[in-house]
Amino acid sequence: MEKVMARGEQLGREAQTQQARRVAAQLRMLFGGASVRAEEGRVLVSGRGIVKRWLIDPSRRFLAGGLK
Repeated sequence: MEKVMARGEQLGREAQTQQARRVAAQLRMLFGGASVRAEEGRVLVSGRGIVKRWLIDPSRRFLAGGLK
């Protein structure tokens, strides 16, 4: 049973990482010059004016819904 649980956890981590990469790719297209990195199942966005651009455009705000 431990092997089954470990395999399930591994598959979950891999799926989470793939989804984070997809969201990161979409954010790169939306933000252009911003730094967008996907690592360990999370997406990190940095750059000047990111928060302002995020708040102005609803499509950017709700893009992270794909991580659910």
